Amino acid sequence: MERSKKRIAVIGTGITGLTVAYRLKKIIKEENLPLELLVLEGSIRSGGKIHTMKIGEDYLDIGAESIDIRTNHTMDLIEELNLQKEVIRSQYGKQDIYAFNKLYHIENPSYNGIPAKRSDIWKYDILSFQGKISYLKDTYLSESEVHEKTSVMDYLTARIGSELTEYVAEPYFSEIYVTDMESTSIEVLNKQIVELEQQYGDLTKAIEANPNLLDGNGNQISFKQGLETLTKALLKEVKEHVLFSKKVTEIKKSIEDTYIIDINQKEQVRVGAVIVATDPSVYRELFNDPELIDYFKDIRTTSIGYSMFSFPKGTIKNEPQGNGVLCSRRNDSHISSIVWLNKKWENLKEKEEELIGVYFGRGNEEIMLSLSNKQIEELLLKDLERILGITEEPIYHVVKRWTNSYLKSSFKNQDEKPRLLDAIKNDYPGIYLAGNGVNGFGINSCIEQGNKVSEKVIAYLKKQNSIY
Repeated sequence: MERSKKRIAVIGTGITGLTVAYRLKKIIKEENLPLELLVLEGSIRSGGKIHTMKIGEDYLDIGAESIDIRTNHTMDLIEELNLQKEVIRSQYGKQDIYAFNKLYHIENPSYNGIPAKRSDIWKYDILSFQGKISYLKDTYLSESEVHEKTSVMDYLTARIGSELTEYVAEPYFSEIYVTDMESTSIEVLNKQIVELEQQYGDLTKAIEANPNLLDGNGNQISFKQGLETLTKALLKEVKEHVLFSKKVTEIKKSIEDTYIIDINQKEQVRVGAVIVATDPSVYRELFNDPELIDYFKDIRTTSIGYSMFSFPKGTIKNEPQGNGVLCSRRNDSHISSIVWLNKKWENLKEKEEELIGVYFGRGNEEIMLSLSNKQIEELLLKDLERILGITEEPIYHVVKRWTNSYLKSSFKNQDEKPRLLDAIKNDYPGIYLAGNGVNGFGINSCIEQGNKVSEKVIAYLKKQNSIY
């Protein structure tokens, strides 16, 4: 029993779970703690939504495609793992925006498409004259307060006008966070920008005063051999603790503040603390507790698809000035965004083929993921012809469906989430939920959560086991 009380189980080996495991192992070793680490992965691979494929001599990502490094959690971890020499940085800074059946490019300094200087609004051909006037009026006269139910769209519309929000800012925010801007609180999605606005007095001053936030070259990174370089490096550090094909089917309370974990419905292990770093859709399967059912039944998830196309060199007739395209919601395209990989990444620049990554299925388009690969290909090729002028057949085509993999944020979910976390904290002390959407979105957020949760677990077990 004493050994069980000192055992930590991490469920899931996505970026959050691997970061937690890495931090726990490091703390246990540095402080010489009598704690045991166990990492359980239900599938045969690690990495979660970070998934790199090797096609020929190229390493191409078919999940998360890059990491925005305008916050430092990822770079700190990369330096710890000594991966700096493997990093590649994005080029040709900003994506174009597809709206009104044409491409628009923003040359001036901006943050998620929002101009850093008010006078630059006159350079935005995508906006009507009225839209530009509305932007100027709202940047000077906005008195909108921010509260926990201020959506991203409402927050931006009150500060930069409805046109700039809808046609420019929303595609940028949607691409980064993969969630609904109308039902997600700005404080949940991007608390940093709210705090900076409060500090500087208005949003424009906050953007201008923080050039590190501006869109441009080098804001996003990957690795020479894809994003799995990061998850593989983390796995290497903790591999002796990781068990694959160990699907956790239930977590049950046991005696003396321990928990029984059912694995593959045929084996059990007793632990003193658990970090659940799985997709949110899995939570309701793990806790057979009537008191938690109401919380879990309201959890909504969303799906997204990614398609990789290889075309003959020179087939892009309508070339974007940037390294890809963001699609505004007011068009009839099935595509959310396009990444022109040859242009974005230096190591793919000289390829004798055009490598195009396409995200699709956002919002009400999720039904598209249920179509066959051939049907998806046909729909996307029609859109690529309209947006990029591509009429050639692809050399090859890869489709990846990420089904129910992202938390669908809503105000109801936001109301329920603190109550769920409190219920877990009070009724299941020693169990922690972490991952994309639990406390923020994106890889940076997952790494930050991993850092914080590992410290909480160590503090909890020290107290439980009287370790000083």
